[in-house]
Amino acid sequence: MKQSMILHSVYFYFRDDTPGDVYEQQRERIFDLNNRLDVVQLTFAGPPAGIKRDVVDNDYGMSLHMLFQDENDLQKYQDHELHQKFLADFKEYWTGVKVYDTSV
Repeated sequence: MKQSMILHSVYFYFRDDTPGDVYEQQRERIFDLNNRLDVVQLTFAGPPAGIKRDVVDNDYGMSLHMLFQDENDLQKYQDHELHQKFLADFKEYWTGVKVYDTSV
């Protein structure tokens, strides 16, 4: 049976005292991961759109959405040294992270 593609969605919640330039630095690094790792099929990243509805969460500072061919490629990404460096470089700015991996 063929494995489904995986949509990897991550929501970053930043500390209140995070310097403004860190947001753009993180966003640039997310797209750098997309460009440098062939297991990443597609990437979207950005801040909340600010749409006002009861069901919309606008409390996160940035989200990323990456598409992977299958769970094996997602694991390669998770283990890759560039992903590990990304985590090490930015985790001090986060108060929380939520991850949703969706079979698509």
